[in-house]
Amino acid sequence: MHTTARHPYRPDIDGLRAIAVVAVLLHHAFPHTLPGGFVGVDIFFVLSGYLISQKLLEDLHQGRAGLAGFYARRIRRILPALLVVLAATAVAASALLLPLDLMRLGRHLMSAAVFASNFTLWSESGYFDAEAFRKPLLHLWSLAIEEQFYIVWPAALWAVHRLRLGMARSIGVLLLLSLLYSLWLLKVDRTAAFYHPLSRFWELAAGAWLAAFTLQSDPPARARRLPTVLAFIGLLLLTIVLVRLTPERRFPGGWAVAAVAATALLVGCGPHTVIHRHLLAARPMVWIGLISYPLYLWHWPLLTLARIRHGGLPPASTQWLWLVVSVLLAWLTWRWIERPVRFGRLRQRPAVVGALCGGLAVVALAGWQLSRPGSADADVPPLIRTLQTKGGEAALTEGWRVKTCMLGFEQTSRDFQPFCTEDRRPLVFLWGDSHAGSLYPGLKALQESGKYRFGIAERTAAICPPVLGHEPRPLCRQLNDDILEDIRRLKPEIVLLYAYWHEQLIHGRYDMANFEKTIEAIRAAGAGRVVVIGDAPFWRAPLPEILLNEWKKGPRQAVPPLRLPNSFLDDHIAAYSREVKMRTERAGGEFIAGLDVFCDPNGCLTRLHERASEPMTFDYGHMTVAASTTFIEQIAPQIFGNR
Repeated sequence: MHTTARHPYRPDIDGLRAIAVVAVLLHHAFPHTLPGGFVGVDIFFVLSGYLISQKLLEDLHQGRAGLAGFYARRIRRILPALLVVLAATAVAASALLLPLDLMRLGRHLMSAAVFASNFTLWSESGYFDAEAFRKPLLHLWSLAIEEQFYIVWPAALWAVHRLRLGMARSIGVLLLLSLLYSLWLLKVDRTAAFYHPLSRFWELAAGAWLAAFTLQSDPPARARRLPTVLAFIGLLLLTIVLVRLTPERRFPGGWAVAAVAATALLVGCGPHTVIHRHLLAARPMVWIGLISYPLYLWHWPLLTLARIRHGGLPPASTQWLWLVVSVLLAWLTWRWIERPVRFGRLRQRPAVVGALCGGLAVVALAGWQLSRPGSADADVPPLIRTLQTKGGEAALTEGWRVKTCMLGFEQTSRDFQPFCTEDRRPLVFLWGDSHAGSLYPGLKALQESGKYRFGIAERTAAICPPVLGHEPRPLCRQLNDDILEDIRRLKPEIVLLYAYWHEQLIHGRYDMANFEKTIEAIRAAGAGRVVVIGDAPFWRAPLPEILLNEWKKGPRQAVPPLRLPNSFLDDHIAAYSREVKMRTERAGGEFIAGLDVFCDPNGCLTRLHERASEPMTFDYGHMTVAASTTFIEQIAPQIFGNR
């Protein structure tokens, strides 16, 4: 507990830490329960900026500023728990991750060791990046931004103090500049706005400004009513953000401003209001707040590795179990590792700081070793060698027209290139999400085979199903409206619709309410026929992971099964395909059963034939070029008619 003569320990701030970490935990364990829980990180930013700047400003005011002492305190605060979690994660992940995922973990260990995780994740970001739960160290991006801030912040405060510029005013200017940059960057590149340190520094600066304001102005006792009212406003505003914000919204931005303002109100109006004394300073809240840092570190690796081990999102009871384990490990870490280093006998030993830094160097070295490409085993089947060495975006999108005809999150219909529409008739107009984009190689192969004469127009986009009036992510609704105008202009003979139709039952982003109206609108726009392709196999976990797990059951030289039973597929896929068929025909469209192509009563194909060296997909459902080619060839008679 940090205490100074002017600013004694405030238990209510630990209560705010508890709100922040519990919000993050609930969001990660049960994403739909608290959709805005990820702003707990933003609460942490404000609290960190307030507490650290408060100590720095007091040191400056009393003439005892020293960078060496500051960074030694940061090392003792941050590294003990971090090193334990990094080591434990590396050991556990080595037994659970696929070879390519383990290489990525190695890169993340290296970036964590130099507090650059935000830049590494930024460089990897994109729709075809690995899912978040396959990155056990993803949550360290926020710690990286915080430490990047404190690399420059003590020197900046020292310069302002020496130049006598007015501390609160100067911090306010820096805060405003960072905020304006963040809002501008959000319009240009939302991923950069999320990870760029300059786009986030204003949140820590908000806490710093509050510390400077309270240090410079020590007003007389105020009326009790105003702080209480402001504290209620802050708590209400924070609650609204936690409940109403969703990951699909643009962030940071106005929602981040609201979360930061709410936190600043609760910090600034404390610690004597009824909210602070009876809620935030309650013993359970304070206890959680005290272990909030190791709890934040432990929870994500545990949840992600458990999900990988389970092969999907575990049941709620399992998630609660891992949250309890996280709390237990956090308390043990705080009690037996953090406290002795920060407040016990080890605090006085200079060698401890050097040993902790040496530990980071060991982590970086271990990460480098893991990140090196390994050679595939020579005595295993070709399929297994492929699974051990091939994957990622390059393998997944092979043969696609990414960012030209298959658009990403930030692109609009203006980004569709002229060559996305061929000047040949009859015209097959392919419309859908990225899964529709994976059908293009198959259509192109069929066209080049000469079996059918036709032109291709492609309009596909990530997480944007061909359903009008729907916004599963920003820009999708307008994109689909523009695509319908293209159909009205081109009047294609055939419109092919394909998407991750049952996505709403898995992730909850797609809304199929306007599905029939979309088919009717296409027909009214002058299209000849509307053909809906039902779901092909969508696996409960990435197919390479499933196949490697099956292969590990032995013997070593055996290949995994050619077919796997339907229990390996998404639970809802067959029933939802029947529903899509019924709704398609009711709206006057034609339906092709995608499952029938690769599945039979014995199960669904994992590769095209016994000797095939590649799986049908390198993730859960986007088809490889070979799979797409075979799929389109099989359904071509239904698209064009028997010949």
